[in-house]
Amino acid sequence: MKKALVTGGAGYIGHHLQKELKKNGYYVIVMDRKHPSQLMATKYCDEYIHTDIRNYDHILDEIEYGKMFDDDKFSFDIVFHLAGSIEVGESEEMPTYYYENNVSGTINILRLMKDYDCDKIVFSSSCAAENPESVYGQTKRMCETILADANKEGINSAILRYFNVAGADPDGEFGENHQPETHLIPRILTLPDFTVYGNDFPTPDGTCIRDYIHVSDLADAHVKAAEFLNESKTSSIFNLGSGTGYSVLDVIAMVEEVTDTDFKIKYSNRRAGDPAKLVCEDVEHSEKILKFKPKYGLKEIIASAYQWEVKQRRTPNATVGVSD
Repeated sequence: MKKALVTGGAGYIGHHLQKELKKNGYYVIVMDRKHPSQLMATKYCDEYIHTDIRNYDHILDEIEYGKMFDDDKFSFDIVFHLAGSIEVGESEEMPTYYYENNVSGTINILRLMKDYDCDKIVFSSSCAAENPESVYGQTKRMCETILADANKEGINSAILRYFNVAGADPDGEFGENHQPETHLIPRILTLPDFTVYGNDFPTPDGTCIRDYIHVSDLADAHVKAAEFLNESKTSSIFNLGSGTGYSVLDVIAMVEEVTDTDFKIKYSNRRAGDPAKLVCEDVEHSEKILKFKPKYGLKEIIASAYQWEVKQRRTPNATVGVSD
């Protein structure tokens, strides 16, 4: 059985990836600094390593402690490296922490791969890495450079540059639940009054434009990236988006349509580091090499997120068109 190590596996994307990996016959090892009790479901996780990727000695200690109760030698065939800090605004306020967590943490995972003879990694990057305008984007770009150099040591990487990930599991098992919540769609769905950060961007309606991808589509792309690494024995970068951009006001209008609700909108200053437009301009590479094309559009993304928020009783607008 193929063994996958998923760093950050107890997070939003990590839960969906666990489920997709199990569907594809993997043994799933989650590594996360969250306590295992925070897993939304345990049936997709075969093994849990409770540690912080910034502390390499602690990683090794936790692995050895877990093996005290297991006769099998610890091993994994591939790493899905999702762990890291992701907030653009926060990265401008805490740059040292972001470099430590994202860059030093990635180096520790590469050390672990070398120590345990693993030569394949699928890396959670960002569209912000292509032309980084924030500390967050710079940390992702730096990790991409490190992975390119690690190829000289025999480690092959599939770097996945995400665009805006959103939505919830179609079966209703997992959804987006950051604390505090900073992402656009769950904020619209869970807040009675919504603040738009910036209406003076050089875009048609003055609000920033983003490309959205459903989290289940993203999980599928990770498995396809693993297949690429197994078959090609080479490295590559893949942009994962739809190729279509939506402004903040476009998204709000779609949420209003899906929920049959009108929203009160407030405007505030731009967040530091936010670019005006991020839209996937090269979907052909992922389509050709990974055979990947998103199944879900923006309306389906929002509908799945809304269904999950209603189930969690988190949305003040959970009255229209949705049953338990």
